Amino acid sequence: MLRATLKSLLSRKLRLVLSGVAIILGVLFVSSATVLTDSLSSRFERLFQTVNADVAVQVQAADAAGQQVEPPLLTDADLDRIAAIDGVASVTGDASSTGVIPFRAPDGKAVPSQAPQLGIGLTAAGGDALLQVAQGRTPSADDEVAVTRLTAEQAGVTVGDRLRVYVSSAYQASEYDVVGLLEYSGGRSTLGGETLVAFTVPQAQQLFYGETGVFGAAQLTADSGVTDDELKRLVADGLPAGFEAVTGAELADEQASQFTQLLTFVNWFFLGFALIALLVGMFLIFNTFNILVAQRSRELALLRALGASWAQVTSAVLIEALVVGVIAATLGLAAGIGVAAGLQFLAVDALSLPAGGLIVSPVAILASYLVGVLMTMVAALIPAIRASAVPPVAAMRDVVRPDRPLTGLTITGGVVTALGAGLLAVGLIGVSGLTPVALGGGVLLSIIGVALLSPALTRPVAGTVGRLVSWGTATGLGRRNTLRNPRRTAVTAAALMIGVTLVSTIAVIGSSLKATTTDLVENGLGAEIIILTNGQQLPTGREGFDPARLDQVAEIDGVTGTVAYHIAILTADGRPNQLVSATDLSQAGPMFAFETVQGRLDAGDGEAVVDVNTAESNGWTVGDDVVIDLPRGGERTYELVGVYRTALTAGLILPESQVQYLAGPLAYQGFVATTPDADVQRIVAETEALMADYPLVTVGDRSSFVEQQNQLVDILLSIFYVLLALAVLVAFIGIVNTLVLSIYERTRELGLLRAVGMSRRQVRRMVRVESLLMAVFGCLLGVALGVALGLAASFAMRSQDVLSVVSVPVGQLVGFVVAAALAGVVAAWWPAWRASRLNVLQAISHE
Repeated sequence: MLRATLKSLLSRKLRLVLSGVAIILGVLFVSSATVLTDSLSSRFERLFQTVNADVAVQVQAADAAGQQVEPPLLTDADLDRIAAIDGVASVTGDASSTGVIPFRAPDGKAVPSQAPQLGIGLTAAGGDALLQVAQGRTPSADDEVAVTRLTAEQAGVTVGDRLRVYVSSAYQASEYDVVGLLEYSGGRSTLGGETLVAFTVPQAQQLFYGETGVFGAAQLTADSGVTDDELKRLVADGLPAGFEAVTGAELADEQASQFTQLLTFVNWFFLGFALIALLVGMFLIFNTFNILVAQRSRELALLRALGASWAQVTSAVLIEALVVGVIAATLGLAAGIGVAAGLQFLAVDALSLPAGGLIVSPVAILASYLVGVLMTMVAALIPAIRASAVPPVAAMRDVVRPDRPLTGLTITGGVVTALGAGLLAVGLIGVSGLTPVALGGGVLLSIIGVALLSPALTRPVAGTVGRLVSWGTATGLGRRNTLRNPRRTAVTAAALMIGVTLVSTIAVIGSSLKATTTDLVENGLGAEIIILTNGQQLPTGREGFDPARLDQVAEIDGVTGTVAYHIAILTADGRPNQLVSATDLSQAGPMFAFETVQGRLDAGDGEAVVDVNTAESNGWTVGDDVVIDLPRGGERTYELVGVYRTALTAGLILPESQVQYLAGPLAYQGFVATTPDADVQRIVAETEALMADYPLVTVGDRSSFVEQQNQLVDILLSIFYVLLALAVLVAFIGIVNTLVLSIYERTRELGLLRAVGMSRRQVRRMVRVESLLMAVFGCLLGVALGVALGLAASFAMRSQDVLSVVSVPVGQLVGFVVAAALAGVVAAWWPAWRASRLNVLQAISHE
């Protein structure tokens, strides 16, 4: 029985290879994501091991203290006391900070970087085991700096040039003489794409901490024979309050873990799309084996007649699936390793990470084979059971197995779809605690329900589309061939439907987000000019611009008013991650069209207002006291005197006088109102000149702000579209596979058509129509379901005031259908060519 199974498998290599492509692509996604994550994580670990190679123990602010606006500092006296502890060989103070941003010399713009932008204090002696002088010398005066070679390249400076540098902790930008270029051990210009500016130690202390003679941390080396762990234990009791000791190895692990957490998120993100591709691939596998079982009815019946049990027939089909799954998983794993190697090369080149090979872990191998084989076996299970049900009498004569009625399937699909719609309705109503579960379950059941309904929809939908493209005998036959087996057409189209559903859902949500942004800015904002801070972290009060600059902006001809917004993410009433703003409410109210829901909005000292959604989610009402943990003021109590509604801002808003309690004096956003006839572009240019010292700040009018915000949505949409394209690609491979199998099944029929006068061109046209109809049918189902789900999600977001406008991108959705039709024609090229090249005599005599 096993030999018969393997021989049968070898006789259908092409048909099974096409079905295996889906598994190859899905496993490729799984293996490449896992291998890339493991490899990059290893490189980051080696990077930070190199950075901390000469550090036995580091004394640093404890976790809680490190989150303070003014964390504790080490004095020279503290370093002397630590140096006197037995086992300590040397102590080196560390004055360093992030947010040290160099400006480009040619155009005066800030050097852009996705990596940290660092500043350090460097001793006049210069250099250590990690950082060395490559050209010139180290800074010896307060107006001198040295920079790494990468920083010099990006800023367009060299030794002897002037460099403008912004230091966020000092809230200022100043010019310095570049006196040296630095490099890391091994001649490297960077460790991970970061920029680095080195000052004298006293200047660094003044800029980073506001006083000299203090350090943020210290590195210790151990006496001979003292291990790092022993040194950590020896110095632990002699540290000042608010500090802790960690070994160099622990420090490296802590620093690397921040990057590995990000990589883990990326890994799960890609695995989610791999799962989508594999689920679509399961439709392809199911359809392939279902067709093969139907075509082999006489062969399977003969095996039953010769004594094979139903279990043996079922096992035979599952063994075929197992072989296909193993081969596809192996090819997918190999391809995934290749893709990971290419992506790692690009990442290493961009981030200048340490050298190293790919890490193909046992987990990556096991996951690839488990996913590939399991998905294939599960998809082939139902066809295998059907194969065992073929009666032995079918071996004696041709047995035409009529299509089973669609009544039961249609009723089941209707019930499942109704349940999905009900759950979506619950999610839209917003039942407390059930919204996420209801929306997720509703989406899943809706997709399953429509997939079950699709056979019943084949004739009305595909048949109607078919009449639009049927202009002759060949195309008419193509339409009839598509409709002759609704189940097969529906399963093939369902694979495409899933991908198009997800794409269409995201398209509707994205369109609604963009329309909302446009509507809010154009109709709800009383400012023509917007000043934004493009920080890479949550606002803390240390990023932005001096609000006094807005007083200068107010003097520009044509400006009628300005508002500064100070923003921070704080803890309120014990609830973390609360948005807290401070502004002049008398000016901000008209600017943002505040609607008073309760109380009043003219809050004074000790008072606050809050938006209606935040108030409801936290159970706050007018008259309540809210305790806010402020960076500089500690816990302070504010009375809620008003609840507002506006789509342009949210959270707790304090009076502008409370800015003194935030992390820093800088405003995060600014808004400028102008006269109706003002020259907005002139005002923008003059405002940009006033903000030139603040590298993270951008200035634009309302149209540029809308464009900028919508660009972010477009980028996110593009990422989703590219990833979901894999699922759509798998679906079109399913169309190719179905056509190839169908052509084999209809070999004799095609021979007869050719014998009675059908030309090769007409045969190709017939097959292309079949492919086009399956593609358009699946796309139409996906678009219809995607629009429904997208509208459901958009209305749910609208009920939460996340959206103000719900928009359906009709042109984009029509484009999806047109693209599907063209792709269907392309997918039919090879099957149509094969069908047109059949030998007429051999085809007529084919059994």
